[in-house]
Amino acid sequence: MILIMKIVAAAVLVLLLGFRAKHDLHMLQQNSYRNDRYWRWLKGRRKLEFISADLLLIIPLAAAFWDTFQFWLILIVVCALLTSIIRRPRADKKPLVMTARAKRLWLMTLILAAVFVVAIIILQSLFLPLFAAYLLLAVLIIFSRWLVLLANRLIEPVEKKINNGFYQEAQAKLASMPDTMTFAITGSYGKTSCKMILAAMLSEKYLTLATPSSYNTPMGITRVIREQLRPIHQAFVCEMGARQKGDISELCRLVKPRIGILTSIGEQHLETFGNIENIIATKFELIKELSPDGLAVLNMDNLYIAAYAHLASCQVIGFGIKNKDGYYATDIKYDAKGSSFVINTPDGASQQFTTRLLGKHNIYNILAAAAAANQFGLPLNLASNAVKLLEPIEHRLQLRCNPVYTVIDDAFNSNPAGAATALEVLSSFSSGCKIIITPGMVELGEREYQLNKKFALQMAQVCDFIILVGKKHSQPLQDGLTEAGYEQAKYFVAADLKEAQQKLQAIVQTGDIVLYENDLPDTYNE
Repeated sequence: MILIMKIVAAAVLVLLLGFRAKHDLHMLQQNSYRNDRYWRWLKGRRKLEFISADLLLIIPLAAAFWDTFQFWLILIVVCALLTSIIRRPRADKKPLVMTARAKRLWLMTLILAAVFVVAIIILQSLFLPLFAAYLLLAVLIIFSRWLVLLANRLIEPVEKKINNGFYQEAQAKLASMPDTMTFAITGSYGKTSCKMILAAMLSEKYLTLATPSSYNTPMGITRVIREQLRPIHQAFVCEMGARQKGDISELCRLVKPRIGILTSIGEQHLETFGNIENIIATKFELIKELSPDGLAVLNMDNLYIAAYAHLASCQVIGFGIKNKDGYYATDIKYDAKGSSFVINTPDGASQQFTTRLLGKHNIYNILAAAAAANQFGLPLNLASNAVKLLEPIEHRLQLRCNPVYTVIDDAFNSNPAGAATALEVLSSFSSGCKIIITPGMVELGEREYQLNKKFALQMAQVCDFIILVGKKHSQPLQDGLTEAGYEQAKYFVAADLKEAQQKLQAIVQTGDIVLYENDLPDTYNE
């Protein structure tokens, strides 16, 4: 009977450890299953996540002095279960996806949990004092994240072998389709929008496949190639993301792009890159990887790109608004519902474009896509038709109206240039109170405080009311508003997005315009 009690209690404790480790599995997934990125995320959060609920684990201490081990083991399981229920995390914006890899990782975590729990029980049966056994199990419960990280390290060779197999299969598939034109797009911002615009243009004449949403990692693109790309596709458009040097080169070895687009270079992801020089080097990996008979489509209005354009060993076509070489826009007219402009080509042709997409940065995205598509053989009039029909891209300056107020949804991954553009769009509305809801910008490294403070100074010039999200995250914004002399009664600091929404509903009136600028992922929950 005692043995059965121990087995049942141990099994429950193992499952409990697995349940508690799920949050860290989720955070690891959002950090691309990389322990180094997970630890960077954890920086600044190194204090023990030892909240009041964990104090319940002290209850079995009393039992540890006079009761039997099996009674104590059941008691600690019950108390640990209660802590898990009490400290259940809030609803996630991007929930954990139990992919095959996530399942393997969680299974390994459960195996490790079982090994440690059984080892402690055996040691206690042989010679370990009851109090010491309790302390070991309590530490194991509280620091369950270590189980996930250790499991991730142990199965890394297996995952690499699986991923390499998929990667090589995708490589071989693309190599067997030499008639499919491959386009690659990278940049500090504008990648996803440019990709979707280019795919829409090419689809006017060619059977085109583009990577969905933000599938911009080796495994994401590999999956699209293996599952969706077919020999009938005439064009394949993929977005290439990067967090550190070498990421773009790895993607180029997979896709072998023949046309590469560099949309922008700016202070995005400085936290992982370290400095702007590393960002430049990484983004230009795409241009260096293009074959001599390839084509580089470069934003020549961007000072960083223009300064390093000579690194290309293939043909270069520029695009811009200020720079008149290559493809450039003139006769630009903006309003709150979109823009119109003329695209001029290197051979002297021109075409009128009209779009419902908001902001100057979308003109750059359309220019880049039009240049690449036109060089591939698509007439500009077909490109113009596609742009006219484009729906606003979700969470990227997406205009949404309701009977009470207008929403500008720019919640996707804010950056300094994009935030300034969003404020420019907000200022274009001539009536109604202008309200912004934002947590500020992240992943800007040592420049994060300074750039957020600058953003606050810009907000103070445009916004009638400001709602900041996150009391800690938004401190640089608060300092900037104070420096700008912005009235304290005209801004509110919310603990989270739910409270921000409640404040908005209390102040918003008919005809107002509300800008949502950035929505931080779950890894930034305070």
